[in-house]
Amino acid sequence: MAKYLFYFLSIVISTSIYSQVDPNMVDIPHQVFVNGGTDDFDQILYKDETIAEKVKSLHTYIELGHDFPAQMHTFDEYWERYKEQWFYIQFKENKSPMLLFHGLRNSDDEREYVEIYNMDKTINNRMVFSEIGRLLAYKKHPFTDELILFVHRYPCCQSASHNIFNIRQINENLKFHDRFFVGRDTGDMVGPFFPERVNHDGKYHFLTKKTELRWSPAVVSENAFEGWTESNLMIHYNKGAMYKILHDQGEWLFVLFFTGIAEEQSKMLNYTNFKNKGVYGWIKK
Repeated sequence: MAKYLFYFLSIVISTSIYSQVDPNMVDIPHQVFVNGGTDDFDQILYKDETIAEKVKSLHTYIELGHDFPAQMHTFDEYWERYKEQWFYIQFKENKSPMLLFHGLRNSDDEREYVEIYNMDKTINNRMVFSEIGRLLAYKKHPFTDELILFVHRYPCCQSASHNIFNIRQINENLKFHDRFFVGRDTGDMVGPFFPERVNHDGKYHFLTKKTELRWSPAVVSENAFEGWTESNLMIHYNKGAMYKILHDQGEWLFVLFFTGIAEEQSKMLNYTNFKNKGVYGWIKK
């Protein structure tokens, strides 16, 4: 299949006639959250003359996650509105490319969406990924050369929760997991939430004592998140918890925890959902 590179994804977003409703901290540095990634998406996203017919099949069988009133207008009307948001993406060289939709779905959307469809699957089973967010980065696996895609789910309204999804293809499906951090750029939450640069050295460490995880490198006890909590304490991690050190800043370390979350109440997260999920934050040395 001949590949014709199209515009940078950022151009697609900026030229959209729609706008987001109250998004928060949309742009983050991919270098901090993706080891060895790049955001040069025009190298992996492409389209050609066949893409419209494939999307038309999804439209005909009402499989589009973002096109709820599909039966109310024709595909030509749909395509005129959404055609700039569709691309091919190929995760593995020996597999067929998938379809990727990215951007706003409706004029009143709070945030953007990423949807991926595998056209080799049966009708009504072709959507294999759908999440709020925007593309953050991608990289090639160092041993298999497969494509790994990263999506940033950012908050809106009064939320401060961020998720970084790691997506890769396993057989005919996509496998994904996510990591978590908190932050806002509206001035109502004390930062900084992450450093400008990190060191992904691959070393694992284990806590020698129960430790506080905070969202910024300081002990804040007043107005940490206006209207929500006075303290910037996220939660504790237990002795023996496994983590990586990503940045050393004075008395503080920016870390990524993998295990050992304490079973306690928190204003920022529910520990029951984070026993097997990576969490970024700051700990004191």
